[in-house]
Amino acid sequence: MDETPPQPPPSSLAGLPSAALHEILARVPCSFDRGRVPLVSRAWRRAIAHFPPPAPPHPLPWLLLPSPSADADVSTRVVCVLSGCRRVHHYLTVHPRGARCFGSHDGAWLFLAFRQWRGHELVNVRTRRVHVLPRALQFRNDPRLYGIAILAAALSHPPDDPRCVAAGIVAYWLDPDADPTVPPLRCHFALWRMGARVVFDIAPPTTEAALDVEDVVYHDQAFHFVTQGDHIRVGRPILYQNGGLGAAWELRRFQPGGRTYEQYVYARYLVVSRGELLMVVRFRPHPGQQAQTSAFKVFRVIAPQLPDYNLPAAVEYPWSWSELHTLGGRILFVGRGCSRSYETNQYPGFKDGVYFMDDGDDMMIFRDANERQYPCSDNGMWSAGPPRRAHRCFPAQGPSDYSSPAWLLPRGDRFLATL
Repeated sequence: MDETPPQPPPSSLAGLPSAALHEILARVPCSFDRGRVPLVSRAWRRAIAHFPPPAPPHPLPWLLLPSPSADADVSTRVVCVLSGCRRVHHYLTVHPRGARCFGSHDGAWLFLAFRQWRGHELVNVRTRRVHVLPRALQFRNDPRLYGIAILAAALSHPPDDPRCVAAGIVAYWLDPDADPTVPPLRCHFALWRMGARVVFDIAPPTTEAALDVEDVVYHDQAFHFVTQGDHIRVGRPILYQNGGLGAAWELRRFQPGGRTYEQYVYARYLVVSRGELLMVVRFRPHPGQQAQTSAFKVFRVIAPQLPDYNLPAAVEYPWSWSELHTLGGRILFVGRGCSRSYETNQYPGFKDGVYFMDDGDDMMIFRDANERQYPCSDNGMWSAGPPRRAHRCFPAQGPSDYSSPAWLLPRGDRFLATL
């Protein structure tokens, strides 16, 4: 009589052949999720060790959702798009605690401001490396320093590269001795080298509202600023051997026709995609604080052609925008100074669309601490259709008293799994 105790039936998961396991992993695009697959069973660990699965696609940006209060013990939630937008993979403690985020750069770099406007740094949340950013603005032929608050920023190169130049949209006080709790009356845009403590007035001034800038991106060896009138101001950095910085500025005026905006324009973004510059326009039904994003339109730059001198507008406004009626296989992530484009066919199961976050209100940083509430609920993905509509696909998030949400931008395939 066989007295061998009965053995449990083999696990249906553990007994899967390697080919089937590879098929499963090919449908798990998130590297963090893949890192947990070997925990299923010893057989899976052996199969993965002997037959490595296909490489995951390049990681997409993660959404950082700030805690409701700078004094709360709850850290910033890190939400993964590749896991379906509702998976919180990490809880990230951003130092200094309660810092306002005003942009990001590839490789886990975040632009942070202490106590809203009293100091600015570029911090790597993975390595903890820090670059101090300017705190003041100085004009030509004026020795006085004007306090600034940086609203958005972008970089030309990685911050440790000696060629790195930063571009920012800054608010400043007209009176250098003004009360910093009073909101500044002017916005400016300028360039500076990494390590500079003062932003110098190297951008030509303007009093034309249509030339007030909304977003910045680095493209074709120059910074491009999109304006409220859909024009572009271009600043090409000039690096001097003595460490100084100059810039060659150009204003590109765009023809007023060819664009119809049926709703309130909430924001404009610039994104580089397939080597060309796109303008992404974000709409809401009305300008009220409770309004939510309803639609997007995307336009590509059309360079000047030989002008028809019988049409004065072709001479005064030689550039034009052409609307893209489909995204043509693109996934766009939009955010001031940090918009990125990805190819849909590299991410099985994904569709063309625009991922967006709640950018908040620039003047929020100057409000009293009891009144400062950054809206953080208008985060989601707009589908290019059909049908075209906005999905609130990220976790629900109430307002924060210190920061809007932000994108955390990746650098390598295993980057996000190593945070």
